[in-house]
Amino acid sequence: MRMGLFGPSFMKVWQQGTPAEGKIVGIRRSTVSEDESTYEVEDYAVDLGGELLGIRQKLSPRQEVRLGMPVTVHRQGKAAVIRWGAPVENRWKTVKPPASGIEDKVDGPPRGGWASGQAEILDLGTRAGMLGLTTVTQAKVRFNDGTEALIDKYAPPFYASHLGGKGTTLPALQHPRDARKIRIDWPAAAVASPGVGVAPIAGGIESSTGSGSAMSAGEPNTHPGFGKKGLLDRMQDKVAATTGGMMGFDMNAGPAAEDPVSWETFIAATVAIRDDPTTPADEVAQRHGIPAGEWAAVNKRWMGRIMTDWKLGAAYGEALS
Repeated sequence: MRMGLFGPSFMKVWQQGTPAEGKIVGIRRSTVSEDESTYEVEDYAVDLGGELLGIRQKLSPRQEVRLGMPVTVHRQGKAAVIRWGAPVENRWKTVKPPASGIEDKVDGPPRGGWASGQAEILDLGTRAGMLGLTTVTQAKVRFNDGTEALIDKYAPPFYASHLGGKGTTLPALQHPRDARKIRIDWPAAAVASPGVGVAPIAGGIESSTGSGSAMSAGEPNTHPGFGKKGLLDRMQDKVAATTGGMMGFDMNAGPAAEDPVSWETFIAATVAIRDDPTTPADEVAQRHGIPAGEWAAVNKRWMGRIMTDWKLGAAYGEALS
């Protein structure tokens, strides 16, 4: 992408521009509509020793971007590039410098008389979304007036990826008519604690999409959420419960992490039982540490979970293939 019709390319400025040391003093996050599409953009105000530049640029890795962090800017004529991280030229351009601090029109504070205060993050969990294809982060919080509430799709923006862990307290806002509707004021939180040089929280609260939803993969969820599932997921659970109940499975087995027989042990016993059809299943299961007489109940519990968790179903099918 070029700065203008005859301006230098992003990579030319990145590679050949004159370097100058500066500091990010302002972040503006917003959305832009173009050709029937809406996309997110980030504009940065960079202070070069008294000269202020406005640069629209995708910085990568975005989760490590912080207000106040030092950066090198490469300049060529009127064109300027923040030479930091990996080069990403998509939608790069010179813009009017944002104001000092953080303006976030995507995840910023709501308007309309919300009461300012503080919220303590009591606990974090996840729920399934989109028929189990995604996980949605949730947070239990307590506002400073004692009200406890659930924040669904809890996702610190990139500039606040070092904030929001369990046990921390953050600036927050409370709805003027519904005290249990709480929003975290992420811009205020990051301005108060910019976190320059601080890594994102281990494990990452924010998703790759920044929406609080992430594609599911790997192990079953061991941090169950607190809120009601989405409509499609509730419909799927109802069908699975009916089918599983007809097959004799335990559809209320509880969290996988609390089962006395681990997933690995269950799979090992299941494969062994399949491969030794002449020996009673309970006897084979005992060889894998499952107490005598317990195999039927263990199998019902895990099969019930498999009916409602596509990741377990996929892993089960792969193990027995």
